[in-house]
This record gives sequence, C-alpha cells and structure tokens, in this order.
Amino acid sequence: MYFKIFVLIFLITLTIGCKSQTNDIENRTIDYYFEEVADLELKALLENKILIDSITVAEKYIDTLTNQINNEGFQKYAELKADIYMSYFRDYLYLQKVEYRNDIYVLYFSMAGFDDMEWNIMKWSKENWNAEERLNREELEKNNDVEKILWNYDEADKNTENIRVFIKNDYLVMERGNLYHSLYDLKNKKVILNEESPWNASGSKDGEEMNAWIKENLHDKIEQYLNTKRG
Repeated sequence: MYFKIFVLIFLITLTIGCKSQTNDIENRTIDYYFEEVADLELKALLENKILIDSITVAEKYIDTLTNQINNEGFQKYAELKADIYMSYFRDYLYLQKVEYRNDIYVLYFSMAGFDDMEWNIMKWSKENWNAEERLNREELEKNNDVEKILWNYDEADKNTENIRVFIKNDYLVMERGNLYHSLYDLKNKKVILNEESPWNASGSKDGEEMNAWIKENLHDKIEQYLNTKRG
C-alpha cells in the first residue's frame, strides 16, 4: 500500500517537473542566433567548395591581383547567404519573457533582408505558453492562444545593445540601446507609447540624431510614466 502511494507521488512529481521544464526556456541574445547563422554560412561555403577550410578561399575564387575573393566567389557567397537568411529568419526568434499575473509577455525578433530588424512582444496565458523558440509567421495568424501586443523595427542594425523587456509600476517596457522604445499598460491592457519606425518618425535621421529623437519623444516620456505613482 505504502509502496503504491510512493510510486504515485513520484509520478505526479515527475509529471509536474516535466511540465515545468517544457514551459521554461533560457533567455537568448541576437548574437546567439547570428552565431548559428555564421556556422551555417561556413558550412555552405565549405560544401560548395568556395572555401577549402574556415579561412582559406579556393584557388578558383581568388582574385590574383588583390589576393581576395573574386567577383564570382563573392556572388556565390551572396546567393548562399541570401538563402540562409530567408530560411533561418522566416520565423520570429525568442529573446526573453516576463510574467505578469496570469500572463506571459515574450520578446521576439526577426530580420527583413540583411539589415532591418523587427521586434515583437507577444502575450500568452501561462497555461498556454509552450516555450516556443521559433514562431511561424503563418501559424501565428491562426493561433488564438497568442496575442500580438506591439512591434517596431529599425532600418539596419540600430540600438541592438542591451535588448530587453521589463516590468515597472505595472507597465511593460521594451528597451533597446539603453533607450526605452515602447510602453504598454498592463493594468488597462493598452499601448501607451510605441513608434513602429523611429527612423521614419524622426525624419530619416541616423545615429545620434535619431537617438536624440527617441530620447525626447519616447524614452523621457516613458520614464515619467514609470516614476509617477499610480492610483
């Protein structure tokens, strides 16, 4: 009798543990994914005999004047890279999640072309969260378990350092490049501040000028919300 009870408790504990592991996933960085892409590129270059090893270009693809890869080799590399990017970045890729009450808010990113980056925050209920590292775009449209909260993107790789989402004062914040980009009111379930294309909104400014616009029009305003006591 006691043995049966022990076995039952063990099986229940094991089931709960497995479920917990299924619903857990480590935070990722964009570097994690680009390292995988670099490995895929190297493998493709070796398989197509453009490289002999990881650092040596095949003689056929060397420009004898510059001792660099020639036009034919570069064209083949560009085609391989395009195919890899199209395949690898066809999905949204997981970066981080935060929890609020019974919901989970998840930050994903993806690429458009070689440079433009898109950032998305999705929401699941805790019971429906399956720790998905990749989200298929087409399936996402049909999935009633997930809600797309907000998104924004940048032309080329701008503000890609210290990417995170966090919760403060019952607000969800997306931060990139040490600047707050988006504010979502968790209590009232609505977007307060978000600019889908900061580059366009700033008048196509780049670098420090665009970041100055983000700081004035997004970051500083978001900071006020975070530091104001709520009723």
